[in-house]
Amino acid sequence: MKFLPFIAALVLAGCSAPGVEVWGGTPSKQVAGGHRFTVNFTSTRAEAYRTNPAWRPSQAEVFERAAQAMEQASGCKAVRGSLRGDVALVEADLIC
Repeated sequence: MKFLPFIAALVLAGCSAPGVEVWGGTPSKQVAGGHRFTVNFTSTRAEAYRTNPAWRPSQAEVFERAAQAMEQASGCKAVRGSLRGDVALVEADLIC
């Protein structure tokens, strides 16, 4: 039982870790359209984690705002046809 808090902390820390595709990339905090995101990106991929609370946000709206946050953070163009994920985590390909 001594290790339960330690294990819980490790699991929760993993929830905010970047995916394999963007390991070693650059993290950035961005705001787009009233949504806050933590964006992790490389020269070809990006992940945007929505960090603000929102009651049942529209997936289309979150995807568009996440793409804007990715573009602000990376200076690259987010490929709209490559957007995938859900209202908490959006992934996309980048063109730099």
